[in-house]
Amino acid sequence: MMSEDRKAWEKKQRENRILDKAQDIFFKNGYEFATIIEIAKAAGYNKRSIYLYFKDKEDIFLAVVLRGLIRLHQMLDKASQDQRIHDLGRAFFDFSLDHPDYLKLIMVYEANTCVYDPGSLKNSAPGSHKYLCQQETDAIADLITRLIATGIEQKRIKTSLKPAQLMLLLWGQVFGVMQIILMRQVRFQETYGISYEDLFAAFMEMTALALSGVSPS
Repeated sequence: MMSEDRKAWEKKQRENRILDKAQDIFFKNGYEFATIIEIAKAAGYNKRSIYLYFKDKEDIFLAVVLRGLIRLHQMLDKASQDQRIHDLGRAFFDFSLDHPDYLKLIMVYEANTCVYDPGSLKNSAPGSHKYLCQQETDAIADLITRLIATGIEQKRIKTSLKPAQLMLLLWGQVFGVMQIILMRQVRFQETYGISYEDLFAAFMEMTALALSGVSPS
């Protein structure tokens, strides 16, 4: 008789195969146009078999988004060691260029599923992909907010905003800048007379000056 550990391992392998195929489809076609039937066919299963592992298409989508959020969280956490907002910005830049498809899916998730309130985790079942995505999102926001709070306490950041408010503003700004860069990445230098790397560096310099209370010259 197969051991419970072996059964659990095989189940996880099948789940990962479904997710790998679903990820390819989401990356190529986007969440809206992907179908369970398409995912099942790509994974070599029938539609009914998919429901043995995932509740619905959104559940599969959130499981893929979770992969991206975990990777982003890891990169931001590593970059936060020196307690500098600039390093977090650079880590987000690197993540966006290295994993643009994950970024697109995260943006869809943030726009449609993520909940922005202190009791957000109460709205989903513990251990579900929705719960785990929310947990990662909250952890990322908390990491950035704590870094900002430290900067304010040490007087490296001058602002009338509370840490969470400034976190939200910076998050929106860096998301917006990276979205523009990714949309216009082809022939960026020829079109704008500057590389997108240098443009982002200029954005980060302006942000650092604004946060320190120094007016750009």
